[in-house]
Amino acid sequence: MYKTIDILADEFLSYKHGIGYQYNSSEIFLRGFVKFILQKYPDAVVPDKESIQDYLDTKKQNVGALYGTIAVLREFCRYLINQGYEDIYVIPPKRSPKICPEPPYFFAETEISDFFHECDLITPHASFKGRDLVIPALFRLLYCCGLRCKEVRMLKCKDVHLKNGYIDILQSKGPISRRIFITSELSDYLAEYNCCIEKIFPVRIYFFPRTTSESYGSGFISQNFRRIWIQAYPDFEETFTRPRAYDF
Repeated sequence: MYKTIDILADEFLSYKHGIGYQYNSSEIFLRGFVKFILQKYPDAVVPDKESIQDYLDTKKQNVGALYGTIAVLREFCRYLINQGYEDIYVIPPKRSPKICPEPPYFFAETEISDFFHECDLITPHASFKGRDLVIPALFRLLYCCGLRCKEVRMLKCKDVHLKNGYIDILQSKGPISRRIFITSELSDYLAEYNCCIEKIFPVRIYFFPRTTSESYGSGFISQNFRRIWIQAYPDFEETFTRPRAYDF
C-alpha cells in the first residue's frame, strides 16, 4: 500500500518511541525535513539524494541543526531500507561538519561564591511565583552535581529522593538513565527549599516549577545565569571564552 513520506516518518518515530527513545530534538529535525519535502517535492515517495541535499543546503548556516538533521535522516533512511523500500539515499559518513565547541570557562572560587551571593539576593516577583526560591536551589544542584541544564530544569518531584540522598535522571540522552547521589548538606538545603516551594505549589510535577504543571522554558537557565553573572561582575570583560551555566 502506498504511504506518503509523512506517514512513514510517523511510523519511524513511533518505532523509536516504542524502543525507549524520547527523540524530542530529532523529531523536530525530521518533521522539518518532511514539511520541506511535502511542499517542494509533493510526488516524492521516499527521500532521494536530490531532495535530501536540497534540504541540507538550507541548514548550512546553522551547524548544530545541520548536524542533527543529518543524524536523524541517516537513521530514517536506514529504517526505510529495513522496511523493504528501495532507491533510498543514505548520507555517507563524514558528511557532517566537525563541530568545534566553545571552550569551557573555569571559575575561581570567589566567582562561584559571588554568583551564589547574588542568587540569594533575588526577591519575590508577582509575575513569577517562586522564582526567588527556584533559582538559588536550581543553580546549586546544577553546580554541585554537574548535571546538564535540561536535566535540572525538567527534573520531576517523583525522581527526587532527599531522605535517601539521591535523584534519578531518566532518559536524558536516549534511553539511558542514571542515579546521582548527593551530599547531606545539599540534601538538607533542597529539603528546606522543597518545604518553601510546596507552600506556593502544593501539588506540582516539576521540582523547579514555573506553574503547578509546567517547567521553565529552555532559555530560563542561560538567561538567568547571564543576568546574575552581570549583577555580580558588571565590569567583567570577556576574552576568548565566556562564563555559561553549562560550564557549571
